Amino acid sequence: MWYRDDDKYSTRGLFNNRRENQRNTILLVSARMSDQRKERAHRIGAILLVTVVFAGIVWVVLLGAKIIGQAMFSENDRFIIKRLNISSDGKLQPEHIREYAHLDEGMNLFAVDLDQVRDDLASVPIVSAVSVCRKLPDTLEITVSERIPAARLGEESTGYPLAVDRGGFVLGPTSISQQLPSITGLQEKGLRPGAQVGDQGVKNALHVLELCDSPSFSRFLKIKNVDVSHSEYLEVRLLRGERVLLSREDMDVKLTKLCEIMKHTADMGQAIAAIDMTVEKNFPVQYQ
Repeated sequence: MWYRDDDKYSTRGLFNNRRENQRNTILLVSARMSDQRKERAHRIGAILLVTVVFAGIVWVVLLGAKIIGQAMFSENDRFIIKRLNISSDGKLQPEHIREYAHLDEGMNLFAVDLDQVRDDLASVPIVSAVSVCRKLPDTLEITVSERIPAARLGEESTGYPLAVDRGGFVLGPTSISQQLPSITGLQEKGLRPGAQVGDQGVKNALHVLELCDSPSFSRFLKIKNVDVSHSEYLEVRLLRGERVLLSREDMDVKLTKLCEIMKHTADMGQAIAAIDMTVEKNFPVQYQ
């Protein structure tokens, strides 16, 4: 019996030792994990501290640079604008450009936002391109390129006093000239100066007008009006009253052929009243 009790106690002691060792191991692992978490927290804290300090340094540097820049440039009387050199290749007068750009002598050269000046001038419908630059110490130069009107939009009787350039940009009444050809029959409504025409018929008409301005066409084709109300062709009226139905396909080829026909007709001492160029060949002609 004693032998068996000792053996029992010995087994129990061994079991208890194992439990104690496991407990110690768990405590050791927990302690290590706690130390790792603390170390990680310290690292994160150190990184955040360095980041905050660095951001503060950058902010101070930028603030200092701004203050120094203001003192040296935008608040320096040496750079007060004394001359505004303004030029345009069109109708805009320097005083108008100055007003659109909100500029005047006495402003600081570096206090003027050049991008804002460009945006303000580019918003004017007739303006195509703008160049703005500083000339130290006291001069601001502005050069404006204007859009060139290519045609009048609408009938004169409709009270639609707008023009359009070759790029399809709508111009105001000041760009209207009676010498400009007119484009009528457009379906697009609500056009305003500064908008770009989306009507495909108007785009086709502008392409025809551009072609007819070239030396090879301008001798015979002087356009008075282009009616774009028909979906498949343009009705072109020439300066002498000739009526031309021009298909919207292969307009370059058709206009070249039209010039040949008009030259041949003139050589024969005749004049065309109307011609149908919506067909591929053998164009029907009516003579005056």
